[in-house]
Amino acid sequence: MTIVVGTIGCVNEQRIGAVMQHMRARGGRVTTALRAVVETLDETDDHLTAADIADAVQERHPAVHTSTVYRALDRLSAAGMVVHLHVGHGPTVYHLAGDYHGHLACRGCGAVLDVPMALIQPVAHRVARDYGFALEAGHLALGGLCAHCAGSSR
Repeated sequence: MTIVVGTIGCVNEQRIGAVMQHMRARGGRVTTALRAVVETLDETDDHLTAADIADAVQERHPAVHTSTVYRALDRLSAAGMVVHLHVGHGPTVYHLAGDYHGHLACRGCGAVLDVPMALIQPVAHRVARDYGFALEAGHLALGGLCAHCAGSSR
C-alpha cells in the first residue's frame, strides 16, 4: 500500500484514513489508541521512540496506557503501516510507512537522516549477488557522523 506523505505538524486525514481502513481490512479494531499513535506519527517526519509516542498519545488521551501504545505499534508494524528502525545501540524508532528509504544515523548527535533508496540499492544488489543475502536496508541505519559532528571532530 502506498500512503501519501503528510505535512509536518498537521494531520493528514487521507493518510490516517488509509491506515485505519487497512487495519480494519486485516480484521483489526480501530481504537482511540491506535488512531492516536497514527496521528502522532503522521504529524512529524521525525523518527520517534515508543516512549516518545506514548508520551504524545498520553498528552491527548491520559487514559491510554503505555502498554496499549506498544501493542498498537506492534500491530501497525505487523500490518506494514509503521516501519521500525534499529539505530545502533539506541532505542528502536518508528515512522509511518510510505516512500521506501534508507537511514543514516549520527553516532555524535543521534540524528537520523533519510536517504533515497537509490543511494543504498546498489549495495543491497551487490550483497545479494555476492553473498546471497537479501538486505532489508530500510530496517536499519548506517552509522557514522553527520556533517555537523564530523566538522566538530576535526
